[in-house]
Amino acid sequence: MKVPPSPKHPTGPLQLTGKLELRTFYANTKRSFTGIYLVSDIGTFLIRPAKQPVTGINPLQSLLGKMITATGQIKHEVFLAEQLTIVEE
Repeated sequence: MKVPPSPKHPTGPLQLTGKLELRTFYANTKRSFTGIYLVSDIGTFLIRPAKQPVTGINPLQSLLGKMITATGQIKHEVFLAEQLTIVEE
């Protein structure tokens, strides 16, 4: 049985605008780690480039504190960015 997408976790290509922030993922658990989040109007998502391996340094770290517009998909609570543009403030 297929579950319809929820507004909290939409599927398919999305374009989100928000600020990149460093936050703790899975806080207060043994699995906690610090990651780069995209804080947008529809939610806060861990973000990484779509073609970047999960291990290693996130290349978006140099953009922390910047407003961006990213196009990509949400998979398992992670926004996989395929395109990224810095929003001039």
